[in-house]
Amino acid sequence: MKLKDVLAISGQGGLFKFVAQSRNGIIVESLADGTYYRGDVYKADGFWLRVKITNNNEAAKAPSAFSARAAVGTFDAGDAVFDASGDQRLNADTKTQAVELGEGAQMDANAKIEPGQSIEFIYFWTTKDNYYGPITVEFDSSSSSDSNPSVMHFDTTGRESDECKAAREAAEAIEAQGGIDFPSYSIIPADGWKLGDRIDEKYESCDFKHGDEAISSIDMRTFKTSPMMEAEARQGSKKKGVIDEVEINGVTWVRYTSEAGAVSLFVEAPSGKTVSMVIGSKVTWDDALLMAQNVVLK
Repeated sequence: MKLKDVLAISGQGGLFKFVAQSRNGIIVESLADGTYYRGDVYKADGFWLRVKITNNNEAAKAPSAFSARAAVGTFDAGDAVFDASGDQRLNADTKTQAVELGEGAQMDANAKIEPGQSIEFIYFWTTKDNYYGPITVEFDSSSSSDSNPSVMHFDTTGRESDECKAAREAAEAIEAQGGIDFPSYSIIPADGWKLGDRIDEKYESCDFKHGDEAISSIDMRTFKTSPMMEAEARQGSKKKGVIDEVEINGVTWVRYTSEAGAVSLFVEAPSGKTVSMVIGSKVTWDDALLMAQNVVLK
């Protein structure tokens, strides 16, 4: 990459590189880039790039006529990192795109650009572990016989979104009180309770111990099925045990009580997942209720 090809635009973060015309007659020029908050379900930022695409062909073309691949770090056009999947490659974000950033831009990769016309197009990518730093985007023809890649370089260092920062600080405050913060719920242990060591981010699961108990006293996790379906699954085909509802802090939980007296609670979180609390047989309802009252659904 030549220094003359790199432009710094006042008021915009990162470096803006003009991508020269390739053999397929398309010119791509960067307009803006940045980070965006992907929502409390992910508690993470993503990376976005807005470009201007000009079609100098005699036939209509679409953004899908060439590939746009992003990777963490600083690379040259044609580097092997763009041809392989791995920790450095970024994934296209098709679920949590910040639609407001795309105002006035095209977001359909199959939309046609007429000969001699230009459109603005916006890309969204997800990073791992909330990465902030150098990012390289490579543009190349989708046809392997017409490869002529060019790259843009950006840097998101220090560009954490306000929403992501607030979510991170809130999680840190919960953890400082001995609790845990998941995308679908958070909980701070009540007096006499402590967080166990069985934590699984994938299922948003954890355990809490009461007093000097050596075994888990309460187990929590999430499910994709509804609260009632989870309760009925434990009741089984013979309908053993009792299912009812209980209101805790103004929220209605589905409660399943087995024939042996063991209690499980289920509630739907705003995330759409079901949060479950399985109460150990040695735990009284009053002690368990203190923990249920500390659950914050998200």
